[in-house]
Amino acid sequence: MKLGEKVSYLSTSLIKYLREIYAATYIGIKIYFRYVAWVIGDLVTTPIAIILLLTPILLFLPPDQWNNPDIIQNFFWGIVLWDLISMSLWSIGNSIRNEQRLGTLEQLLLTNANRAILFTRSMISRLLSFSLSTIYMYFFLQLFFGKPIVFRNPLTTLTVLLLAIPVSLGFGLLYGAIVLWIKNPGPITNILQFIILGLSGVFYPVTRLPRIIQYFSYMLPFTYLADLLRHEAMGIPTVFPVFIEVIIVVAYAVIANLVGYAILLYIEKRMKKVGKLGFY
Repeated sequence: MKLGEKVSYLSTSLIKYLREIYAATYIGIKIYFRYVAWVIGDLVTTPIAIILLLTPILLFLPPDQWNNPDIIQNFFWGIVLWDLISMSLWSIGNSIRNEQRLGTLEQLLLTNANRAILFTRSMISRLLSFSLSTIYMYFFLQLFFGKPIVFRNPLTTLTVLLLAIPVSLGFGLLYGAIVLWIKNPGPITNILQFIILGLSGVFYPVTRLPRIIQYFSYMLPFTYLADLLRHEAMGIPTVFPVFIEVIIVVAYAVIANLVGYAILLYIEKRMKKVGKLGFY
């Protein structure tokens, strides 16, 4: 009887979480497509951003290297990783900040909804934007340079991209907890974003960085994601054996989500005690 009750409890909890995930996904999709200007903005700003970033890079390269497929692919995957890092910082943290500004954070946290799922609706919107931008950029770069972007191992490349989602979610929970604590992050998000971009070797291998800086790079999960992505998509050798980097990424995804969620709950409880949950 007790075993049956336990199974029933687990199935009920699973159904509850699935409903919450469905609701968060539904809201995220509705919000993103509610404003057509957002979608148009993504389609318009993507090629503009590419041209602005590519121009100074090409000016420092010999003209005979402008059509080098390795340079084009490095740039493509660098932008993809940039978008993933941006998603991890701007999704959950930005969602919490918006609820604070609107004065609805306290009401949301009075519900018994899972906190991680509650704030992931912003990540759903970012995922949609990320997917559209990546597909659009893939075709735009090939049209612009007249060179194909080839995936050496399409399935494993897609697997690395899928692994990047829980990593971004875990990192987002950690940063979201910080936003809930300090209330107004100000320019911290942008500063942190570019520090991570530089340390993670998004546009270049981290082995080219000074040795002392590399130690900090190896503390970031995005370093291994960038390394694995270039390895699977372009065949570039990884810094460490592939299986070790995969283990590091998976371990970080699990630990970051568990720790980030626990810290988020702790700070929420602390803010409720001092009466500053909705204060900003």
